[in-house]
Amino acid sequence: MNAQPVSSTPSDEPQSGQTDVLTTAELYQLTLYKWRYSLEAYGFEGQQVRDLMFLKWLHTSRRVLP
Repeated sequence: MNAQPVSSTPSDEPQSGQTDVLTTAELYQLTLYKWRYSLEAYGFEGQQVRDLMFLKWLHTSRRVLP
């Protein structure tokens, strides 16, 4: 069984001179992923990560102040 390479369509490749910019929502999702990945890499368990992410959300949304 031979695997065939997946060909990309021209729209998948950036055009010359075109700069890809992340939207605010994409940047936010990427930041959350980075935080979650970092916490897991430091050895936190899944429930601990969820709790810490929730606390970060509370602080960011100004529902809880330091």
